[in-house]
Amino acid sequence: MNNTNYNIQVVQADVHEKQVIRNLIQFYQYDASEHSHDDPSPFGLFDYNYLDHYWTPHGRDAEGRAAYLIRVNDSLAGFALINDHSILNKPDTKTIAEFFIMRKWRKKGVGRQAALTIFDTHPGLWEVKQEKENKIAQKFWQSVIQSYTGGAYTRLESHPPAWDGPLIYFSKPLFTS
Repeated sequence: MNNTNYNIQVVQADVHEKQVIRNLIQFYQYDASEHSHDDPSPFGLFDYNYLDHYWTPHGRDAEGRAAYLIRVNDSLAGFALINDHSILNKPDTKTIAEFFIMRKWRKKGVGRQAALTIFDTHPGLWEVKQEKENKIAQKFWQSVIQSYTGGAYTRLESHPPAWDGPLIYFSKPLFTS
């Protein structure tokens, strides 16, 4: 579906927005539990151990972390967390650590536009991993990256302990004509 009727914004989250992402992570991890088989804590919450690192100088600078809020028409629609933890151990590679679009906005071009904006914000090498059982995510990322790169990407299968599922590796040129 075309997103021309939507004002899609991808904005780096400030520290005062950390709790917003922490709250959205509950929905994200609930959705992901279908494939990850994770359970909430005894308190009924999912924990994300590295969220605070996205706002500490050590985590943000040393590990290339950035957190983004995704909004549609000024309403929350999702979030993205990126870092430089490459499964392939390639230096200076950005990775999508987590990417979540609320169900209301799925299949409307919101996720696609958010991903493209994030790729454009960080030129260079990219690695996008997907869980082996999450066929919907695999189809989404394959489609987005295929159109973004014109097919100039590599798709690999990774196996434990590094990762269990496909990886897509590509380069966003530093300069485009």
